[in-house]
Amino acid sequence: MFSKLYEKFKNFLRNNFLYLVILLSTYLILTFPVPYVVEAPGGIMNLADKIDVETDMETSGGYHLAYVTEYQGTVFTALLSYIIPDWDLEKIETNDVNENKDATYLRDHLMLEEASQTAILYAYQKAEKEVKITDEKMYITYLDPNVDWDLKVGDELLKAEGTTLTEKDDLNNIIQEKEVGDTISFVVKRDGKEKTVSATIREEDGEKILGIIISFLREVETDPEVTLNFSKSESGPSAGFMTALTIYQALINEDLTNGLKIVGTGTIDANGNIGSIGGVTYKLMGAEKAGADIFFVPEGDNYEDAKRLKEERNYKIKLVKVKTFDDALQYLKKQNGSEK
Repeated sequence: MFSKLYEKFKNFLRNNFLYLVILLSTYLILTFPVPYVVEAPGGIMNLADKIDVETDMETSGGYHLAYVTEYQGTVFTALLSYIIPDWDLEKIETNDVNENKDATYLRDHLMLEEASQTAILYAYQKAEKEVKITDEKMYITYLDPNVDWDLKVGDELLKAEGTTLTEKDDLNNIIQEKEVGDTISFVVKRDGKEKTVSATIREEDGEKILGIIISFLREVETDPEVTLNFSKSESGPSAGFMTALTIYQALINEDLTNGLKIVGTGTIDANGNIGSIGGVTYKLMGAEKAGADIFFVPEGDNYEDAKRLKEERNYKIKLVKVKTFDDALQYLKKQNGSEK
C-alpha cells in the first residue's frame, strides 16, 4: 500500500511540477519582507476589558480606545496599499538606531507603561484617592539618529558622572554644569548587566542637550487597587488620556457616560494636558465603523485632520476637541446634565 501511495505522489509531482514551482515562487515573492509598514484603519477596544479598578461603579455606556492597524511590510501588503484607498505605505529607516525591530518594541512598550502609570497617578489624584509611588526608574526611549551612540534604546539609566539618578532633573542639572563638547559618563543596566558608557553634550537652538528622550517609569500603590491588562501587541503612549478617564470614572460616584459609546485618543501628562498622537484619521475611521457616539481628539492638527475627514465622508460621529482632561470632564458632565 505504501508503495502505491509513493507512486501516486511521484506522479503528482511529475505532472504538476511546473505549477508547484510557480506557486511556491509566487508565495516567496509576495511574502518577502520590505523596509515598510502598512498603516490602515483600526478599530476600538473596550477599556473595561483592559482596566480593572476594585470598585462597584457601573456605567450605562462605555469608554473605548481607538487604535491603528499596522501590517508588516511585505511585497504583498505593499502592493495592496496601492489598491486599497485607506491603506498607506510608510518607509522604515533601517539605519536609524530607533527603528530596528528590538528598539521599536522596547520603546513602544516603555512608552505604554509610562503613559499608563501617569494616567493612574493623575486619575487617582483627580478623584482624591490614595496613590503612592513606590519605585522610579529612567529608561532611554529615543536617540538622535545622527549620533554614533554608546547608549541604546531600552537602557536603564542608573548613574551620571557618579551621581545616582532619581528624577529627570538630576540629569538636566548635570548637563547644564558641563560645556558643549564635554562627555558624560553613564552607568546603565542593559540585558540585566551594568555597563559604563558615555555621551557627548551638543548644542541645539542655543541649548545644551544630549539628544535623547527618557521615559520615567514608576511603580505605584493605590487604594482601591487598579490592574491594567494591556497585551504585548498593544503599545505606545496614545492610550494615556482614555486610560485616565476610565480609571477616574471608576473612582467617582457619578456615571458620566450617559449611555454613550465614547471613544478617544491622546497622551496625558502629570498636569492633565492632552497631547497629540499619530494616525488620528485611521482611528476616526475605526471609531465611525464601530458606531461610536463621541470621539475625543486632541486639539490642533489632530482635530483639524479628524474634522476634515469627518466632513469629507459625512461621518455621524460627534467630534470633541480636548486640550486638557478637564475639557473632556466638563463636556461629559454637560451631556449628563450634572453641570450647567
